Amino acid sequence: MLKDQGTRTEGEAGVTLLAEAVKAYRASLTVYTKEQLPQYWAITQNNLGNALNEQSVRTGGKEGKELMRQAINAYGLALEVRAIDAFPVQWDETMNSLRIAKKALEEMK
Repeated sequence: MLKDQGTRTEGEAGVTLLAEAVKAYRASLTVYTKEQLPQYWAITQNNLGNALNEQSVRTGGKEGKELMRQAINAYGLALEVRAIDAFPVQWDETMNSLRIAKKALEEMK
């Protein structure tokens, strides 16, 4: 996966791979729609959030803050399907990522 490669790759090359992963996840959301494939849509939103989160941390600054806001938004969208009563494990996973992202955004300069 591009996100995993980006996470493992240092420097600008890693940031580039993460940006490509974000682009791929966004393209996937045109196929995995909430209306037709809600669980896959939620998984993709969660994965998009993870890639944006990692990209944000590596980018930093004003752009990094915007990427983190986008990650927070993606996690929030995933939770529209990953409800605690229907998918408690997935809900917990996404909520944990959301909490971490919100804290990271607060700590960004």
